[in-house]
Amino acid sequence: MLSKKIGIDLGTSTVLVYVKGEGVVVNEPALMATDGKGGRVLAIGRAATQLVGRGGKARTVRLIRDGNGVDYGVAGAMLQHLIGRIVGRQRIFRPDVMLSVGPMVTGVERRAVLEATMQAGAKTAYLIDKPMAAAIGAKVAVSSTDGIVVVNLGAGSTEMAVIVLGEIVAIQSIPIGGEALDRAIEAAIAETRGVQLKPGDAERLKLEIGSAVTPANETSIELSADGDLHHAPFRVSSREVQAAIRAPLDAILAGLERLLAQVPEARRAAVNRNGLVLCGGGAQLPGMAAFLSAHVGIPARVAREPQSCVAVGTGMALDNMQVVRRGQHYIT
Repeated sequence: MLSKKIGIDLGTSTVLVYVKGEGVVVNEPALMATDGKGGRVLAIGRAATQLVGRGGKARTVRLIRDGNGVDYGVAGAMLQHLIGRIVGRQRIFRPDVMLSVGPMVTGVERRAVLEATMQAGAKTAYLIDKPMAAAIGAKVAVSSTDGIVVVNLGAGSTEMAVIVLGEIVAIQSIPIGGEALDRAIEAAIAETRGVQLKPGDAERLKLEIGSAVTPANETSIELSADGDLHHAPFRVSSREVQAAIRAPLDAILAGLERLLAQVPEARRAAVNRNGLVLCGGGAQLPGMAAFLSAHVGIPARVAREPQSCVAVGTGMALDNMQVVRRGQHYIT
């Protein structure tokens, strides 16, 4: 078959593209740079970040708003760029394309995304909910598993679902993800130290010394205030970071508890046995699985290569079309 099969994960912070037989071939910021009036696309992805970083009148536009809402103008241009980059200019064999979407995206919005995909050059276009794609990408045998919870911890939102024999029987989406943790760290440092962190420092603290549980060994990082040459460098400890991110983590936990309350009684034993699978960039926060497991009382594990689970599962689902066609969100 000469037509490519492409899976696209349109995330809040990152766009990942999976091509069957090639793996993840695109992993770039979900940004588009336009001219000052927004009328002309100048660059997409990493090139957009570099262009805006050089100054000038270019401005960036994000693909996803508030974790779930899609900017369709940006999505159309992004899809044109991505599909053209993979297929090339001579689109004799148009690709089959599947995209993952947040569970709260409406039917009208889903239709708009599908039409944008077709206009971008797809032969067929399909949608799949992110938790189902994450489960497939995490190598969960979704069609035969008698009950499992998948939690996709993204940058702008966290989507979670209970999957039973290939069906989503309960689903939750909350507008809290990795970026909310960054903001919580920035706010805590501003309150306790009276300084603003430099761009990227909150994420650095989260990635290097952050933990969802109390760290066994205290560590710290030295930082300097943003734009304040008179403020001496200061150190931030791992315990400070852990305390700062507790509130957004508790909100994620509350969403998980609401989800588990919806599990059908007949499936509770299976869910308790199979537990949680964590995907997405947020799953890489040390102690995240232990934090959730300790509070809800069922086992939890982090998927292998969690950040790419949704993209990989989105592409793999093209070989498992009964899962998608059951939801009737596709155009051929």
